[in-house]
Amino acid sequence: MVAKTRIFFQRRTIGLAFLIIAFVILTISAIFNSINSKKSIEIVYAQNLVSLNPYTYSDFNNSRLNYMFEALVGFSEDLKIIPKLAVSFGSVSNTHYKFRLKNNIYFHNNSHLDANLIKEILDSAKNIDSQKPLLENIQEVVVTGDYTFDIILKNPDYLLLSKLASVPIALLSQDVEANPIGTGPFILKAQTNNQLYLEPFANYHAHKAKFNQLLLTTIENQSQRLEYSQNKPHILAIFGMSPVLKESLEKTGLSLQTYIDGSTNFFLYNYTRKLSNNIDFQSRLSQAINLDMDFFEFSQGMGKDTNQLLASGVFGFNPQISTDDLFEQTDTRYYPQILLPKGFEKLSEKLSEALNKHYIYPEFSFENLYQLDSQKIVSDYDLIFFGFKSDFYDGQSLFSTFLTDSQFNFGRYKNQKAQELYDSLSQIEKPKERQKVLQQLSSLILDSQNKLAEPLFENKVYYALNQRYQLKPRLDGFLDLTLISL
Repeated sequence: MVAKTRIFFQRRTIGLAFLIIAFVILTISAIFNSINSKKSIEIVYAQNLVSLNPYTYSDFNNSRLNYMFEALVGFSEDLKIIPKLAVSFGSVSNTHYKFRLKNNIYFHNNSHLDANLIKEILDSAKNIDSQKPLLENIQEVVVTGDYTFDIILKNPDYLLLSKLASVPIALLSQDVEANPIGTGPFILKAQTNNQLYLEPFANYHAHKAKFNQLLLTTIENQSQRLEYSQNKPHILAIFGMSPVLKESLEKTGLSLQTYIDGSTNFFLYNYTRKLSNNIDFQSRLSQAINLDMDFFEFSQGMGKDTNQLLASGVFGFNPQISTDDLFEQTDTRYYPQILLPKGFEKLSEKLSEALNKHYIYPEFSFENLYQLDSQKIVSDYDLIFFGFKSDFYDGQSLFSTFLTDSQFNFGRYKNQKAQELYDSLSQIEKPKERQKVLQQLSSLILDSQNKLAEPLFENKVYYALNQRYQLKPRLDGFLDLTLISL
């Protein structure tokens, strides 16, 4: 009996030991995961960076670079202008604005920001293509003190502050591509093909982040993004997630969120080529897109078809615009050259199916617009895929891009009446009056005799958010990580 009792106690002791070891391992693992989550935050994106240059125009580019670069002013969640680098600002007249900078702003190389440097940066940025539409109306930047300066305009512009919210302040004396230096809350430490590694900037002038590392990762395949994010509690958000994955996301502790970013996609007509001037071709293209193209299916619920260029979240949206009347079709065949972005092969397949029903047989090329010479685009393609977002939530930015000789008016579109209406906007301050003019412009640029473009689909921005946090992105997908409380 004694021997048996001893064996029983030995077995029980061994069992307890295993339980204690297992408990210790689980506890250490939990602590380790907790420490890791506090040390790092990771955000996963669907598209890679175009460039580290903050003056490269791209929504999904800016959503990451905004962690490193700031503007004089910014947008609040309710689209009101708020201070950023400028602590105060105001207008003396409709062509004269005064600004005061914070006195404790440093760049990531620890050089100090003052009014003289702001003048130098804004004067230089006027010569950058992407910044010209934003800054060309500035006649002069006048320094009035160490941290105060005035901006004098050539003509009244009631969107000046909105435009300045999209002008990053970066050290242009440096190579901004190889060595990006801004004033933002995070500083770039390393980069791989699909990841940026950032750390909080020690000398940041405002509220600092409470974690040690920020990883911005790109995984183009949606299923792989979800798989990568499983069992990683430090992942804050995944951008570009379809609503069809809602249940799968919830199982991993992520909730599906959405926001309107005011963006839309369309085909620009290239009026330097014969086919784009063909009304029969235009009407068939419109019918194919409106009748036979399922953008919801193509985008897995993250896009919806639209019949105008201004997305429904943008001021200037015109509910009176309807699709073209149906035209009787002949059996004439058309063979357009169409430029799509890289990675849009699935869209080309769906478009071919729809277009073929209307005797249109497209040949697609897949290139990055920013890597092509503008003249090559104009000479080689009948239709040019373009994605546009009104950064100021006011349709004027769309018209300033395509009613002028900007670098993006690839199709050489011109409309004198629309230009006159657009010019009148500089004198209109009241939002309702501006909206009325913008709606008139919407009608003009979709006139069947002289269309700027053929609308395709609006983006519905879905993203997955870690259920432990309550954060909403800005219009450009930027999440204010300094608000996270770990």
